[in-house]
Amino acid sequence: MKIRPDDQWRWYFDSEHSRVMLDLANGMVFRSCFPAKMLTDYAVTMKEMSFSVDDAALFYTFEEHGRLINIAPALRTELALNGVVALRFMKPQMPKSWYFSHVSLIGKPEYGEIVQLQLQESGIEALFMVAEVGDNASLCLLAQQKLELNDRVMNFCDPIKVMNDRMMPYTGPTHLSIYDRVI
Repeated sequence: MKIRPDDQWRWYFDSEHSRVMLDLANGMVFRSCFPAKMLTDYAVTMKEMSFSVDDAALFYTFEEHGRLINIAPALRTELALNGVVALRFMKPQMPKSWYFSHVSLIGKPEYGEIVQLQLQESGIEALFMVAEVGDNASLCLLAQQKLELNDRVMNFCDPIKVMNDRMMPYTGPTHLSIYDRVI
């Protein structure tokens, strides 16, 4: 089922789940993956807010970029909606670039762009979607099932801010799907 944003969609914060939620106005509710501690005070105190035209534009941008990777439509939608939540409601993050090799192959990325980051220790490449663009560092969401870092495991849609000089443009599908790339 393909979803399309409309003027009936509503953002709200659900204190029971400690997450930003999106009422899709058709009996479906989307729950973001970011806990309250990662969200701005505004996000945690909001009662209800319309899904704006800007939100819809971001959703379509993220969703379109997500089409470049081998991912199920439902997961692509989840990635796109979490991208909108990250951009709109997440607290600023500090870069954690030390996990990844310096490559300097990309300038300033685009919103929603799928990029590859290479792990410093193993050389393994992982797929991310750029959710928030900064001049020197950008917030990225993991666009594959999981990624083992030396001190933690990242799961699908987990955020990490990384210096832009660590990002490589995604060059297209390989013989593996993103689910075969579980590290």
